[in-house]
Parts: sequence; structure tokens; C-alpha cells
Amino acid sequence: MDPDTLTTFGAFAGAGGIALVIAVFAALRERRHQRRADLDKVSFISWSMLSAIFSMLAIILLATAAKLHFAPVR
Repeated sequence: MDPDTLTTFGAFAGAGGIALVIAVFAALRERRHQRRADLDKVSFISWSMLSAIFSMLAIILLATAAKLHFAPVR
């Protein structure tokens, strides 16, 4: 993809998609962390916080991309 052809809609949609993938990955890691067999193995990363932050970021970015996509052309 040529950076010159990247539109504002594409930038918001792409960033929102990446944020959504990270949010799902963090949610799966949190589920795995909660269901661990050895309770002494704690995680250094707060997966639930990462999942929440990236979920909100994905919602904001994808909503902005949808607004740009459905906005009337002037």
C-alpha cells in the first residue's frame, strides 16, 4: 500500500482494526491467566486493563471511520 493513497477513513479503520485485534488478544490472555492451575504464577501485565483500554480505543476509532465513510461528500 502506498502511503500517498491512504485516506483518513483507511487510517482510522486500520488503526481500529489493529486495536480490536490487540483487545481480543488481551482478553484471551486474561482468561488464560484467570484459569491458571498454579496460582503462584502471577502476570506482570494487567491484561484486563489492556483489554479495556484497547476495546475503548477500537470503538472510538471504528466509530470515527464509520462517520467518515457515511458522511455526505461535499
